[in-house]
Amino acid sequence: MPARVAALSFFFPVYDEEDNVGPMVDEALETLPRFADDFEVIVVDDGSRDRTGARADELAARHPAARVVHHKPNRGYGGALRSGFLAATKPLVFFTDGDRQFRLADLERLLAGLDGADAVIGYRIKRADPWRRLLISGVYNRIIRLLFGGGFRDVDCAFKLFRREIFDRVPLERIRSNGAFFSPELLLTMRAAHVSLRQVGIPHYPRVAQEPKGAPPHVILRALRDLILLRLRLWGIAN
Repeated sequence: MPARVAALSFFFPVYDEEDNVGPMVDEALETLPRFADDFEVIVVDDGSRDRTGARADELAARHPAARVVHHKPNRGYGGALRSGFLAATKPLVFFTDGDRQFRLADLERLLAGLDGADAVIGYRIKRADPWRRLLISGVYNRIIRLLFGGGFRDVDCAFKLFRREIFDRVPLERIRSNGAFFSPELLLTMRAAHVSLRQVGIPHYPRVAQEPKGAPPHVILRALRDLILLRLRLWGIAN
């Protein structure tokens, strides 16, 4: 039997994912009752230009457990994650991305690692992405290990579970990035605050609908800027 919890918030950010938002909500409504007696599903529509937001609203109107947070204009990936955490109301908060490259049934792996931990962080066992994204991710992770030390196998893996109470110890206001560096900054800040983090392997799957968004140069440069600023703050050089 999979581990069960009393209550769980699940959210996922989406940006121009009109073909994925419906299947994601359906998968959540089908899967989460296996793990939680009470749950909520939060869609964070980060200023989508297609019908993602409208489809999410239609789903929320049909399903009482689902609701939608809309951004106008787009706030970036980190801004979408921030909104998801702030919208969550249950004692445990679980998130993944809206591109359906993870299976929500693998929440069982996170819950199995929760005993004695404040958060359980997934790492992709075998990443199913194009070579360009693999190359960028490999370089990015090496830079983070060089500047902040080792310990994290996959800082950007979008499959994470947190006890909501830890955000009293590490308020989201401390996390400055609203871009791609949000998740690494969150983990590094938590580690500096001695939050107990456990890592578990999670299967990763190819996209089944729509094209990968990729990482345009301005997003990469913004993430590197935020990375350097965090390193300077932790050294006490910058505010």
